[in-house]
Amino acid sequence: MTDESRLRLAESRRLLDAGDLDHATAILTELTHHPDRDVAGEAWLLIGTARYRTDDEAGALAAWQAAADAGGSNAWLGSRRVAEQLVRDGKLEDAVGAYREADRRAPPDERGAIANRIAWLLKETGHDFASRRQFNRARGAYGSYPAYVTWALIAACVVVYVIDTALARGTEGGLLTQAWILFQPLVAQGEWWRLITHAFLHAPLAGGGFSILHILFNMYALYLFGPVIEELYGHVEYLVIYLLCALGGGVLTILAAPDSSVLGASGAIFGLFGVGFSVWRRRHLVLNPRARMILSQMGPLLVINLIFTFAVPGISWTGHVGGLLVGAAIGLLVAPNGGTTLAGMWTGAPSAPGAGYGGASQPTRLNAGILGRAAVYAGILLVLVAAAAWSVNQVQVALLR
Repeated sequence: MTDESRLRLAESRRLLDAGDLDHATAILTELTHHPDRDVAGEAWLLIGTARYRTDDEAGALAAWQAAADAGGSNAWLGSRRVAEQLVRDGKLEDAVGAYREADRRAPPDERGAIANRIAWLLKETGHDFASRRQFNRARGAYGSYPAYVTWALIAACVVVYVIDTALARGTEGGLLTQAWILFQPLVAQGEWWRLITHAFLHAPLAGGGFSILHILFNMYALYLFGPVIEELYGHVEYLVIYLLCALGGGVLTILAAPDSSVLGASGAIFGLFGVGFSVWRRRHLVLNPRARMILSQMGPLLVINLIFTFAVPGISWTGHVGGLLVGAAIGLLVAPNGGTTLAGMWTGAPSAPGAGYGGASQPTRLNAGILGRAAVYAGILLVLVAAAAWSVNQVQVALLR
């Protein structure tokens, strides 16, 4: 792609964004004859977007088909948009063929989503066996997602457990337990880190075999459910969610059970349950089979674990419920980044190849989305910090009396 053709494509996008569709189409029509297939294909894609914006869906379909036929690196986008238009037209069988062509040409990281769309269309058209096979394909594509944060959290908890067990002194627990366990009077003395660090401890004060079961159960639960939430929200947001849920369990503990000593990752894990349950009930996401299977079981799983929480002595209900409430709130207020809604699959047409729906205006919406998500997380953090500060203040007031 030459500098001149790149500049002309950029100018046509600017004109499209400004609403000057005729002028943009005139420039793009010339570029469709360019010898570089990438230039010609991108020009056809943009012409399709221009026609779609004027409600000329037949013309848009023809242009996107021309982009697919042009070849080049953007041919798969042409096939995908042809498939999307065919779905909007109700031609589901034809859409399956177009999606298969897009899948054949698409980059590896795009094939999972396309495979899921094919699977849903096959299911909708009555091809149940082919649909199941396609869902299995989609699961394989999604299964490559590396849950780095989940693995790091598991490793951190295991390392802390090993070190703490090695440093244990009788019934007082290890040195890390003494320094990190959550206990409201110690938080009131300024040791605020305990509101988070308790979530990385698993050795009980009295020692014994329960410590092994405690960490094994928690790490197994984190191994099963953590990657699903991490894939939905991404590495950074997932870590923020996990820590906020751990903090939520700690804050409710010092509020409702100030005389209790609490440790363990259960509050944060219950928070992940809350996120998963809220997402499953509120969002209509197209998910890979593993994620769908896990999230669909969140309701019964929560009921069983809550019964276990209140029925078994020695379990911190405040830690579990605090984490759960924070996680549920996040799931309700913050939509996942890593899921596609059924409605969003077939609506809208991007104005630029490689961009999300909405084309050049997408970065603005994306930035607004990031700011909005950050505001929700910051708001939850402020509420938790304010609640913890109030609890500490109550202790200090009591000491002054």
